[in-house]
Amino acid sequence: MSRPESNGWTGGQYSLWRALMGSLVLGLSVWQLVGCKGDVATLVLSGTTIALSLVCILGWWDGPAALVLATLMGVLVFRDPELPTSAWPLVAILLLHGLAPPAPFGSVMARGRTDPDGGWTLPTWLYRCAWGVLLLAMVMAAFDPRIEASEPIIRLLSRAGLVATTVLAAGNRTRSWAWLLAGLTGLVLAAAGTLPWILLASVPAWLLALDPTWIAAGRSSRSPNATDPPAWLFYDGQCGLCHRFVRIVLAEDRDPTVLRLAPLAGKAFREVVEPSIAATLPESIVVVTPDSRVLTRSDAILGLGRSLGGWWRLLAGVARLVPRPLRDLAYDVIARIRHRLFTRPTKACPLLPPALRERFDLRCDPPPDAAAE
Repeated sequence: MSRPESNGWTGGQYSLWRALMGSLVLGLSVWQLVGCKGDVATLVLSGTTIALSLVCILGWWDGPAALVLATLMGVLVFRDPELPTSAWPLVAILLLHGLAPPAPFGSVMARGRTDPDGGWTLPTWLYRCAWGVLLLAMVMAAFDPRIEASEPIIRLLSRAGLVATTVLAAGNRTRSWAWLLAGLTGLVLAAAGTLPWILLASVPAWLLALDPTWIAAGRSSRSPNATDPPAWLFYDGQCGLCHRFVRIVLAEDRDPTVLRLAPLAGKAFREVVEPSIAATLPESIVVVTPDSRVLTRSDAILGLGRSLGGWWRLLAGVARLVPRPLRDLAYDVIARIRHRLFTRPTKACPLLPPALRERFDLRCDPPPDAAAE
């Protein structure tokens, strides 16, 4: 189904971002706990923020947890002189997350619903506010007293980066360049050894300011056109893990016209994959690309990640740095134990709304007895 929002954030990608943000808060909270030196108030505050950051990572009532976390982080900033006020961008982004729509795909609260996507979208106003937090962090960095005392070239680069980023961020077509420039400015400051806190605190805002549509979905190796056949994902209809993977793909796929799904035991598999090729395939999900390449094991997973675009394509690209034998070994280990970890489904198609079920080809051969009759 098409997405009406102007940014490309899907529920699964937002859940990845939420987990990263929660992990950052968790790390800061543990650091505070280790250095509390027996102070009871700091001990209680740090312990509470650790618990709430875990709630955020899991996505279980994480909105209210983020609002409480923002309050507690603000208290910690005031109480601990070693935690500078440059941590405020993190407090601001926690407040924004607390106001975000609940239960994106990938959160604990989204489990069990029929529609994996659930109609979740990232509001445009929240996306713009993330940019506001990022630019505010850059202002704080550019005019920080430590920058004033640094080398003139550092002052020049930080302020030039702020001005250029602000100008480029104003236009939709140039915003991706603004995002890259903001990251480059942060790298320059990090390399100079200045402002580690504000750089760390602004990472969640910088990541949320990225529009995933800037990382385009990869398609077939030939030029796409309207007559290209769809890609196919063939999965084990009796595998609970495969059903969960299918739901991930359906929740995150931006274009419902480029991928169809069918069980490995169905007619569609025998029609699309030649018998001579099918006989040589390992026990694995199978992806057939529009240009007729057959992908299995880890290559199939990464191929789907590439086709989803956004953060999924970026993660797939990073995973390709791992040698294929190691990737396939990990895939095979999980495949061997999948039936022990996940209950076998009773139907070949996961529980989905009718609009998503239309993307499946569930044709199968009749039982031998029925065929004989």
